[in-house]
Amino acid sequence: MPKVAILEVHPILDDAKISTKEGCYFPESHYRKVITSNTDVYGILEDGTRQLLLKFRKGIIPQSICQAAYHALEAHAKHKNYNRGAAAGKLNSNKLPKYVGKITKRESFRVFYKTHAGRKTKDNIGNMAMSNIAGYYDKPDRNAYSQSSQARTMHSRTMHSRTMHSRTTHSRTKHSRTKNNKTRKPGHDIHGNPLCRTTQFTKEEVAKWANTVPLIQQADKWFQRLIPDRHAVQLARARKTPHYQIADTAYSTITLNYDWRTACHKDKGDLEEGFGNLLVLEKAKSGFPDCPGFTGGLLGFPRWGIAVDVRQGDFLAMDVHEWHCNTEVHGSGRLSIVAYLRKGMIKCSSR
Repeated sequence: MPKVAILEVHPILDDAKISTKEGCYFPESHYRKVITSNTDVYGILEDGTRQLLLKFRKGIIPQSICQAAYHALEAHAKHKNYNRGAAAGKLNSNKLPKYVGKITKRESFRVFYKTHAGRKTKDNIGNMAMSNIAGYYDKPDRNAYSQSSQARTMHSRTMHSRTMHSRTTHSRTKHSRTKNNKTRKPGHDIHGNPLCRTTQFTKEEVAKWANTVPLIQQADKWFQRLIPDRHAVQLARARKTPHYQIADTAYSTITLNYDWRTACHKDKGDLEEGFGNLLVLEKAKSGFPDCPGFTGGLLGFPRWGIAVDVRQGDFLAMDVHEWHCNTEVHGSGRLSIVAYLRKGMIKCSSR
């Protein structure tokens, strides 16, 4: 492996300034250094503390594994999503879905709305992004909750009709429900719904998921080699919920972004004691000769004035709790993958 450069950088923006840039974009000209070869980068804080920002390795993942994963993930990655918050940028009416009618409440990155028919909705949405998840997730399936709610309604009606003339029966039913609440199954809510779930892609696209796993295992291998202490902590935590662990790796989940320029944000929901891992797949290098490819899409750390040009076959371990974003993507066919462990998975442990 080629020699690894060690780079130490100082902040070019202070905390107060960068905090005001959430949801904003930074051009490539903002970055004083673009990393394209094997490099470890450390940030030097105001008090002299040395903080690991990233470790980048060039061309270490086999192209055959990357190509198989691209074919498996492309269609899923292109699905539109409206819940990416600050990463999708400040609200832009042109990036909201067409079914949004009147906006009833506006926040920095989300809106509450009525449909064109005047129906008030409970959900809130943000700018459109081609960004989706696969693997496992630490929030229940909303469809399961809907089904449970219907079942509870039917059960309630049945019990009501049976107990119209019997307060004693009603009392026993209430006591039984209270008892069930106290003895709920670990990792489930009081109605028996799992608190964690397998994502739809992983559940339904079995063959495609199988062609994705080798790439995730490659990322895990390099994560372990480059940052063994963080990997050990994350892997130990992941093994506490084996049903929601990707192939005995340190990950539970991957996020896919297709030709999407993220705005300045910090990641949320992952295990802070771990570390983020980023890969990029390219359509032009995966058996699509008519694809023009892309330039740009650099992963930047605007506070520190550095950016990384991650391409197919590369591996980037990065501190996702530092402010980061992408430069503009020119062209097409960029599919980025972030692999991580959802910290909320621990609530689904049976140990």
